[in-house]
Amino acid sequence: MILNKVFEHYSRNIKAALAFALLLVFVPAFSFFENVFASTGTMLVDYNANAVSEAVFLAPIMLVFLVFYSFLISVIIFSVRKSLSKLKLQFYLHEMIQKFTLKIFIFYVLFSTFSFAAVIAMVWLGFGAIPVSLALLVISVATMFAPQSIVVDEEGVDHSIMNSAEFIVKHPKRTIQILVMGSVLLAVVSVVGHLLDGFYFVGSYISLLLTLVFVLPFVEIMKTYIFMLKFDLIKSPQLVGDNKRKEQVESKDLSEASKRIQ
Repeated sequence: MILNKVFEHYSRNIKAALAFALLLVFVPAFSFFENVFASTGTMLVDYNANAVSEAVFLAPIMLVFLVFYSFLISVIIFSVRKSLSKLKLQFYLHEMIQKFTLKIFIFYVLFSTFSFAAVIAMVWLGFGAIPVSLALLVISVATMFAPQSIVVDEEGVDHSIMNSAEFIVKHPKRTIQILVMGSVLLAVVSVVGHLLDGFYFVGSYISLLLTLVFVLPFVEIMKTYIFMLKFDLIKSPQLVGDNKRKEQVESKDLSEASKRIQ
């Protein structure tokens, strides 16, 4: 199954996954802002009247955060790509990782800016929490494979966004699989956070750590593995098995038909 392969790649890249814990150093900086707070595995932003004014001071910290985040995402995606295809490792490590990081950083800056502007505009126009959340969901889903396209296809930011939307349209079941898995993992982390809050009052930070070192890299690995299934040289064992069984059934049917004719 695909999940088995994803767990296998996660275990192979456990060091890169654990490196996401370094992002915790930004939590105290974000906590200084009234509109940003940690909750059950995520950092949430409250879009209110002070959001725009605080954004001016939050932006520099967010940019530094996105630099480190983009680098870690580049490494985890590249690691999966490297294990699924033949690459000249030294060349790509020295020449391409920096380019991947820069492109992914630009993507996240554009994504964050557009999302923030869209939410502020919708709130200003009087839209409620549900329409705003749905708008953010559509934007997030449409671009969810953009980092994978940047690293795997080696495309620019604009083409990667289009490739992401195209991949989702062509592979809706795979996309739903990822969304469901991500939602389940976040739900489990949320439950763990609430349980720990009841005893030690540190649940929000423990769940945030679990999100960074497991949920986030695991989902990115899953996205990369599924994204690379579009190449003929990369085939899912489950898909291959299904094809073999289908061929065996068809062969058996042809054999029975020929016997009847005889």
